[in-house]
Amino acid sequence: MNKLTLSLLVFASSIAISAYSQNVTLDNTFGQNGRTIIPNTSEIHFLDFDVQGNIITVGYPTNSGGGNDLTIAKTNSNGIIDNGFGNNGVVKITDYDYISPLGLKITNDNKIVVIGSFSNVQIGVSENIMMRFNENGTVDQNFGDNGKVNLNVGYTMSLNMESDDFILMAKMDNHQVAHILKYNYAGEIDESFGENGIVSLTNSIRPRCMKILNNGFIVIAGTYGSFPNTELGLGKLTPAGELDTNFANNGIWHLDVEQDFDFDHESFYNIFEDDNGNLILSGSGRSICGTSWSGAFLSKFSFNGILDTDFGDNGFYCSNTGISLISQIENKYLIAGYHNSGYKITIINKDGKSGNEAYICGIIYLRNMKLQGNNKIILGGGHQASNADAALERVVFDFETSIKPNKYSSNGLVIFPNPVKGNLYFSNETTFEIIDIQGKILLQSATPVKSVNIDNLVAGIYFVRLGNSVQKFVKE
Repeated sequence: MNKLTLSLLVFASSIAISAYSQNVTLDNTFGQNGRTIIPNTSEIHFLDFDVQGNIITVGYPTNSGGGNDLTIAKTNSNGIIDNGFGNNGVVKITDYDYISPLGLKITNDNKIVVIGSFSNVQIGVSENIMMRFNENGTVDQNFGDNGKVNLNVGYTMSLNMESDDFILMAKMDNHQVAHILKYNYAGEIDESFGENGIVSLTNSIRPRCMKILNNGFIVIAGTYGSFPNTELGLGKLTPAGELDTNFANNGIWHLDVEQDFDFDHESFYNIFEDDNGNLILSGSGRSICGTSWSGAFLSKFSFNGILDTDFGDNGFYCSNTGISLISQIENKYLIAGYHNSGYKITIINKDGKSGNEAYICGIIYLRNMKLQGNNKIILGGGHQASNADAALERVVFDFETSIKPNKYSSNGLVIFPNPVKGNLYFSNETTFEIIDIQGKILLQSATPVKSVNIDNLVAGIYFVRLGNSVQKFVKE
């Protein structure tokens, strides 16, 4: 299509979004009536998707000697156990007395990488080991020493395996100084990061969590200072491991929210980057949230470390549940945490002013949740209170948007919002092509969908072709 033809087809479409209604349900097309129970395992600690969309889970059950075995299981994208994986869908590593998984990653070549703490009682030493498995569940003997690499890290404070290219591990040394190490997926330290692969955070943040941002920068969060004089702490590193002095106050944001006493009750525990590059953090601090035992909260920061005081109450949304997991669907934040007798998912408006408890999880010991597609969440945990089998659950979030188009397109489809920042939505499921002003196709889908994320497009004017209609929109 040349520019002249394109311009003749284009017309502007403006809409008004009036209201949302929300419907959150268990997806009965997943597993058996919405849930998958994996017998002879235990609760799921981590889950990830392989290149075919299959679900890989990692956990550990109690063995006959009272210790733990590493357990890896596989289902297809709809929760059906893959009996061709390992032994009837399950792989168990029983060479150690105690194994605690710390992280899971499926690499671009479909290898399963697990990092965990492995120990034998007789030796009395706990080792941080990276193991790699083939996609059928067999140990990858071409990796390290019979499929294992000892990382020699010591006590691990936090771990991030989100990137396809590298791993971040935060540890505490014997002098109570925190360090961040960077490895590749061969278990080799990246000596170009920091000083010979290590960034030392002397008298600074103790990172309980880390986040690799879309632009490659690294956010670290946890506590600032030394016990008992601790504060909430948040910082940002460049991809090379240097403190980003353009973030907050010379790279560090910190705030004292607790009076010093016998226990440390203030820290960040999770970091989430939303569609607009804002940082959403969960943590605890009883002085922020009144007398609540958990003192759980969400806070919102701009990409450059400025607390959004319009979010919630002066920058903080308080929750009556613990906040262990954060996600986003459309323009809503989702938090999951324990409350009373079970885990609940709460939907938070983007301004943090209100939240609605939307779903009570059918599984217990909820450890992980991941977005699958545009509006589905996979939950991982355990099935029952004693001898818990691993369990998966899929929940569908249906935010129905009432729209009133001011102009009507030739095929009855409208786009919204316009201008747009993160997701561009369609009034009905449709195939699409997004085209720049030179006529180049930048994004497309041959499968009908109701939205597309355009975060990676630069600000400017674009066109979207929906069937035989072409509409113009502005990316902010």
